[in-house]
Amino acid sequence: MLRSIFALLGFVVLSVSAPDAMRAVQAAGKAPCEAPDAAGDQREIRCTLSASTTPQPLRFTANFSGSHDDTMLSMNATLDGAPLACDAGSRTELMGEDGDVSLNCRFTLAARAGASHVLAVTLTWRHAQYTGFTFDAE
Repeated sequence: MLRSIFALLGFVVLSVSAPDAMRAVQAAGKAPCEAPDAAGDQREIRCTLSASTTPQPLRFTANFSGSHDDTMLSMNATLDGAPLACDAGSRTELMGEDGDVSLNCRFTLAARAGASHVLAVTLTWRHAQYTGFTFDAE
């Protein structure tokens, strides 16, 4: 019971603080992203975002553990099928760093009425363990 209350409170907080582009999906009770299990060292994650009337700064982060001197990680993203240029300060590649590490892409979803957007992120890694991702408002 207590766990359900905390889950509900977390959903309410996310719904209130999330940008317009993600709010409609969360309010409908659907996760904005799909990340099917994949064999090997590659995964594609697809996120559907509702249209917004204001620009929305967003951050996609992929997490890995067990990184070491011969680890290689990369992230490629597209928005509505076109290559997405991540903002300055994003980290889309990593090579030879020890421990728990992450890649991230910061970008601003442009205002566009009507149609939804599709973010597709392809992660590729060697000599590390993929542990998950987050997709948040900045």
